[in-house]
Amino acid sequence: MNKLKTWLHSEVYRGKVYPEIQRLVAVIVFTIIYGIGVSWFLESSVVPLYTGGIPGVGQLVRDALFVWFNIDLGAYFLGIFVIVMNIPILIVGWFGVSHRFTIHSIISVVLQALVLSWFPVIDMGLGESQHALAAAVLGGLLIGIGGGGALKYGTSTGGLDILAQYYSFKKGKSVGFISMVMNVAIAILGGLIVGGKMGPSGQVVTGGVIASYTVIRIIISTIMTDKIHTSYHFLSVDIITMKPQILVDEILTKIYRGVTLMKVEGAYSKLEKTLIFVVISSYELHTLVSLVKMVDPDAFIVTQPVKNVFGYFKRKTIA
Repeated sequence: MNKLKTWLHSEVYRGKVYPEIQRLVAVIVFTIIYGIGVSWFLESSVVPLYTGGIPGVGQLVRDALFVWFNIDLGAYFLGIFVIVMNIPILIVGWFGVSHRFTIHSIISVVLQALVLSWFPVIDMGLGESQHALAAAVLGGLLIGIGGGGALKYGTSTGGLDILAQYYSFKKGKSVGFISMVMNVAIAILGGLIVGGKMGPSGQVVTGGVIASYTVIRIIISTIMTDKIHTSYHFLSVDIITMKPQILVDEILTKIYRGVTLMKVEGAYSKLEKTLIFVVISSYELHTLVSLVKMVDPDAFIVTQPVKNVFGYFKRKTIA
């Protein structure tokens, strides 16, 4: 028992093992939240509502085959499609983004497929056309929480998120902007394909209504993702501490960001302290705060959004 307690307080556990456990739990919890948002809310609506990424493409393929060729692919198609289509994308992620990021994405993809096609669905009472707005809002809310929460912990729900990360890393474009373009394209295609025709729900809905409600879903999801986490936006962080040298060494070696030091004095305590200034990508905040709390639990931390960064600032992949 004493050995276990010693190990739980060791630098190896607190610095390496515990963060990985956090990421694993996060990817499981937030993937389930994402899957529930799609299967319990979007899929339950008689107005076709589309999610983003690979599941959204799967919805388009399924509905297109039904509308054009009267082929019903069944309840398991979406889960199988998600797994199969993610295989080449995961390969891109493995070589072009990050091994750790891709491993967590694999876990998310498998769990996502299970939730979408094999988990029991609870009827939320949103099966009527007048409830389409509620389905879009609530579904978008859960999808945004799932996607944003996963990104906050350095993981993702897989699929087109990986391609967005890859493209952002290579071209320096915002992941949020890239994801938004993909989502809007899916919404427009959904309206064009199913609009005015008998869809899987058994009702005819105009394309404008389909696209409009899906855009509402996108807006809600984007707002929630932004509230929880927006990848590749920047933050300036001020850390006031009595242990500057240890913290600086940790930041330089574990987060790989440059820092600026300023001597400050507490107005009340009259104690001389050090202010550490550092600029980070927003997805690094969780790691930085955990590191500061581990080194100096009494440190004072202030964060501010940064619109632009000029000069040398390396854009790194997640995880």
